[in-house]
Amino acid sequence: MTPKVGYAYGKCSRCGREFRVRKPAPSFVLCDCYRYCPLENYTQLMTPFSPDLTPSFYGAEKAFNIKGGGAEPQEWANQTLYACYNHSPPYYSKQKPVEVRLR
Repeated sequence: MTPKVGYAYGKCSRCGREFRVRKPAPSFVLCDCYRYCPLENYTQLMTPFSPDLTPSFYGAEKAFNIKGGGAEPQEWANQTLYACYNHSPPYYSKQKPVEVRLR
């Protein structure tokens, strides 16, 4: 078996960043574009998001019908990973790391 030489290439489907990895290379790499604000063309690093209350509290509105009429809980508080406060209203990101296949 001869070792492969050269480079493996891949392009992120979300941000368009190109990866070039020396062979032998893994079959994929993780792009970190999920940490950058897409409204700023992936140049502004977002802040890790932590809700002001515990996630179980957000479901309490629906369970106890506090607002009346079966109000929906704020789902963004449970699924948000990063937030960009440079915008009004703030941008809340649910994006997870993107796997980029290498060829």
